[in-house]
Amino acid sequence: MKLFSIIKEIISPTQEYQELVNDIIDQGGEYIGEGDYGAVFLVGDKVMKVTTDSEELEDAQKIKGQKTKYFVHIYDVEVRNPKLGIITMDNLQPYTASPGSIPIEDIYDEADNLGISPDLEGPGGSIKMDNVMQDRNGNIKVIDV
Repeated sequence: MKLFSIIKEIISPTQEYQELVNDIIDQGGEYIGEGDYGAVFLVGDKVMKVTTDSEELEDAQKIKGQKTKYFVHIYDVEVRNPKLGIITMDNLQPYTASPGSIPIEDIYDEADNLGISPDLEGPGGSIKMDNVMQDRNGNIKVIDV
């Protein structure tokens, strides 16, 4: 039954999920993308991510407000329920350097120190490049915690 609930959420979002999305759009949010667990909007100079990933919400709460070397700065985490919330973070740019130059071990070491589990693994053990961005100074930042 749990798998059915997950599939149902992806195919037809709950009313509460849709209300969060509509609230962000009403704030002037511009849709910029989506992933397996939600949608992302640009609101002013910040990104607001509606997510149904409970682990991501927990990890985002752990690093909210902290200055980190390899993770996006998170300004706020609004949890509506354990599987629905909004994460407000820096607006970053796509990573432009070679995937081979990403310091994976250093990123995982920082994640361990922070007590979080970043989502970096793609198919076949590759790096999930959609989750690696850079700030305006070219510093690597992971956006999916």
